[in-house]
Amino acid sequence: MAELPRTLTVWRGTAMMLNIVLGAGLLTLPGLAAQAAGASAPLIWALCAVAALPLLAVFALLGRRWPGAGGLATILSKGFGQFGYTSGTLLFLGAVLFGLPAIALTGGHYIAAAIGGPAALYAAALIAAAALVNVISAEIAGRINAVLASLLLVALLAVLVIGWSVTAPRLPGAEAVMADLPPRHLLGTTVMMVFFAFTGWEVAAHLGGDFRNPRRDMPLAMGLSFAIVVLLYGGLALVVQGIDTAARPEAPFALLFGTVFGPSGIWIVSGLSVTLIFANLAAAVWAVSRMVFAAASDGVLPSMLTAQRRGMPYLAVSATVTALLAVTCATWLGAVDLGDLLAMAGQNFLLLYAGVAAVLIRRPRNTGEWLLGWLCVAIAAAMMALRGAEGMIYPMLLLATAGILANQRCAHA
Repeated sequence: MAELPRTLTVWRGTAMMLNIVLGAGLLTLPGLAAQAAGASAPLIWALCAVAALPLLAVFALLGRRWPGAGGLATILSKGFGQFGYTSGTLLFLGAVLFGLPAIALTGGHYIAAAIGGPAALYAAALIAAAALVNVISAEIAGRINAVLASLLLVALLAVLVIGWSVTAPRLPGAEAVMADLPPRHLLGTTVMMVFFAFTGWEVAAHLGGDFRNPRRDMPLAMGLSFAIVVLLYGGLALVVQGIDTAARPEAPFALLFGTVFGPSGIWIVSGLSVTLIFANLAAAVWAVSRMVFAAASDGVLPSMLTAQRRGMPYLAVSATVTALLAVTCATWLGAVDLGDLLAMAGQNFLLLYAGVAAVLIRRPRNTGEWLLGWLCVAIAAAMMALRGAEGMIYPMLLLATAGILANQRCAHA
């Protein structure tokens, strides 16, 4: 299998993971969740964070054990062979096919809040800009992501401090939480949307092959990035409780800064959002293109996608970006909306969580790992039950396709 250069340290890896995870979840999902769940939204955020923690531990364990650009697909192949690898590839690509355009669209909505115009057009421009970063070189792309992460963390902390001082948020009371708790179907959709905010580490698992010392550095980068993300999510989710998001729920902090600072405030927060989401997309395109590269190396996708230039799989990047632009155009035409994109991506990632946890059950090194695997499977099953059977149609179609492709590969082996 072809190899890519190893350029990530603990800090660069943490920066890359922060850029992957922080995006739609940070500046848009708090508003969408508050619109759907009202005073119960902070509880949903807290439950999703708690649910994500053991799942993150599984990725740290298995990503360190089997590092490589294939990420989740490589891990699933260790427990379920060719079907595991193929199903992991299709489920992951099926998730990011909707998730990354959703991230780009959140940036588009913030631009539209500042200057007007179609959000989908701005989203397409952000995706194209992220592609340019990823065809320069592996070393330069890594440095850009590290610098952006440092700047954005400072700026996001400033947003949190300003928002906290203006809204003076408090935890909602138990009565208000229960009164605003959505019915089961809407609750399931809201949980999947919020859970999407905690799904970047599956993408980051594909960076294992890029770490100089993956066994040591990858778990450290995951732990540091998770702690930072939970603090930011929790604070901003509470701030949003003090904002009337009805006018523009997909851009709540533009409303807040517009109220406090006038038009210039909208420009400031919109500029921050665009920078954040550009960094998010640049890092995510890096990680997704690695999976496309790995799948092409193993014969699941066309071998031409393994072509490299200056250490970057440029054809894998091009194929990834083309698919993302197609979905963005579909939203422009009204075929799907932002909430649907987030929910579909979230449920695919949750099913991948369950699959990876099942690998830990099948191949544990001790009783603790076996119990951790079962805990994660139980968490994933409970969350998927909230979504309902209709939410499983899309991933089941992908799994059926994976079964066909896996059988064909085994027949030709």
